[in-house]
Amino acid sequence: MSAKKPLSYQPEYCERLLAFFNVAPFTVTEVQKRDGSISLVETAAELPTFAAFAKMLGTTCAVLSSWEKKHPAFRLAVQKARDLQGNILIQNSLRGNYSSSFAVFTAKNLLGWKDGKEEVPHTDIVVRWEETK
Repeated sequence: MSAKKPLSYQPEYCERLLAFFNVAPFTVTEVQKRDGSISLVETAAELPTFAAFAKMLGTTCAVLSSWEKKHPAFRLAVQKARDLQGNILIQNSLRGNYSSSFAVFTAKNLLGWKDGKEEVPHTDIVVRWEETK
């Protein structure tokens, strides 16, 4: 069995990446109840990921990462895709479509977000009291 040759970069992958990530954060559907009234049901979009995009192309995230390093246009497309991904995450989190623990975990791990707390470097302060007469 021969090893499969890695997928070669094509400039069209920039547009395909952005199209993959450029989805509506949620959809709203009208549902008719038994009593005849209509209610609106909101459904979150599946959060697009680089792993899912790589799978669609038949490659891996490692290959996408190498393209990002070598091709400025793909690097820019990846940055835009991350922005789109972040917007989907924010919109669905604010609307309660994603659990808050999932949203926090995902924002930190996929988008590189951090808590607002900054570590302050520790410094020793020496205070001396002198009595004056």
